[in-house]
Amino acid sequence: MASVRSLGFRTDVMLRRMAGATVEEREGFIVVRTTANPTFYWGNFLLFPQPPEAGAPERWLRAFEAEFPEAAHVAIGVDGVDGALGAAEELRALGLTEERSVVLTAQVLATPRPADPTFDLRVLRTDEEWHQPVEFRESVDEDDSAGHREFVERRVAEFRALTEAGRGVYLGAFVDGILRAGLGLFAADGLARYQNVETHPDFRGRGLASTLIVEAARLVREQQRVEQFVIVADPSYFAVDIYRRLGFRDAEQQVQWLRPPRSVG
Repeated sequence: MASVRSLGFRTDVMLRRMAGATVEEREGFIVVRTTANPTFYWGNFLLFPQPPEAGAPERWLRAFEAEFPEAAHVAIGVDGVDGALGAAEELRALGLTEERSVVLTAQVLATPRPADPTFDLRVLRTDEEWHQPVEFRESVDEDDSAGHREFVERRVAEFRALTEAGRGVYLGAFVDGILRAGLGLFAADGLARYQNVETHPDFRGRGLASTLIVEAARLVREQQRVEQFVIVADPSYFAVDIYRRLGFRDAEQQVQWLRPPRSVG
């Protein structure tokens, strides 16, 4: 298997393998396929080793359609660390939009400010607890379609399977028995990657995310060797400043190209 340079995509592929996805090498790209969740864009994507040269985007699109003939979306990653786009206008002309993220890393995390003491932090264990991340996402997401709920249910089931297999934790913050913030942290080969760091809008600014991030790191390090923590963020979203205050440092830029399913009617 060809090596993946970027920590962002390396940990993406690591998580997909841990979750049972297939990762296959083709001539010139890698195919990541999560058959258990076909509408998960970044569970079903192609990864190319470098930005596209002129004329490459159409070949990329044909390759995606050949690998995923039933997919309504198109998701293509570009391995690299500097955020280079290459023939971006050709990709945009094909209906794809770039998503640029910052990959941050840390070896040791800072102590967060004290969180609201009314919250109960715990690793999810019971059926009732695992039902709550689905309802949590439904309450904060703008998409209330049946297809989106099915996607969320499958993602949560994946987090549960990884947690129960000892590959990491999904940690939640509860108030009056209701999940108000949560995240996943899963590790392999010395790397631990955060997933879905989320706080309900009504409960932001109370130190929940910081506390969850640091506590999850402590718990996962008790389970297995971790040399580096990795988190990927939108550089324009306020959460990235929380990560930096906890000791994360910008390491790379990640580029993804996405065309979501076209709306009907």
